[in-house]
Amino acid sequence: MKPTKIGSQIDAHRAKNHSKFLLFFALIFGGLGQAIEVQAGMCDMLSYSVEDAGDKLRRAARESDLESAKDAARRARSSLDDASIAALDCKCTVAFAEFDSASTWARRARDADSGAEFNESLNRAIKNFNYALDSLQLCR
Repeated sequence: MKPTKIGSQIDAHRAKNHSKFLLFFALIFGGLGQAIEVQAGMCDMLSYSVEDAGDKLRRAARESDLESAKDAARRARSSLDDASIAALDCKCTVAFAEFDSASTWARRARDADSGAEFNESLNRAIKNFNYALDSLQLCR
């Protein structure tokens, strides 16, 4: 059977609409792919921030001089802030809250007037940091 002119026009119209349909989905899924890639990038940043914060908390705990320890706590606080923001970007709200609490305690350690106050605040920062690590397992 030979296609008629009308049949050819219908086929051409279907092909044109089909290509628009595919273009529409390519744009949507392409954008979604970029969004997933961006979120994955943020979650990669979370791993870096968590590792950095852990290193800085350990350094603050190892320092024997109070002023050096307070400086390390200041640096740990900055890394904990980065980790909390990255956790929020990764939709890990419990981890976000724990990193944020750890950051608050690291700030209190930085502002401590005595060694005992520093130790108490840093220990609480470390405890919240460990809770945040545990809660990250729920996000993955």
